[in-house]
Amino acid sequence: LGYGIPLLTGVKMASPDKFCLNIMGDGAFGMSGLDIETSVRANAPITTVLVNNGGMATYPGGYPTARKSFGTTHMSGDYAKIAEGLGAVGLTVTKVEEIGPALRKAQELNAAGKTVLIDVHSNIEARRSSF
Repeated sequence: LGYGIPLLTGVKMASPDKFCLNIMGDGAFGMSGLDIETSVRANAPITTVLVNNGGMATYPGGYPTARKSFGTTHMSGDYAKIAEGLGAVGLTVTKVEEIGPALRKAQELNAAGKTVLIDVHSNIEARRSSF
C-alpha cells in the first residue's frame, strides 16, 4: 500500500522520456505521500492522481471501536497544497470534466520538469470486492 510514488520516481529516473502516471487513494498517500519531495529533489517529474474520497474504506477487519471512537478511517487535508509545500505543482479537480484538462496540464508540467499531484475529490465508496 502506498508504494506508487517511490516506484514511479525510479521508473522516471530509468526512463526520463516516459510520462509516469501514478494513481492512488488518500489512504495510500498517507503511507508515502511525502515521497513527492523525493521526486522533486531527484528531478524525476511524475504525476500522481490522488483519489480523495475522505476515507479509508478497506481498513483491515473493520476495527469498529477504532472507527467509532477515534475516526481511524477518516482522511482529510488539502493534498494539492501539501504537494506544493513539497515543491511540486498541486492541481485540484472537483468535477469529472476537469480530469482530462488536468491530465493534459500535468503532462505539460512534467515535460517542463515539474512533479504534479492532481487531487481528485470524489464521494466515499465503502463497497469493495470480496476477491
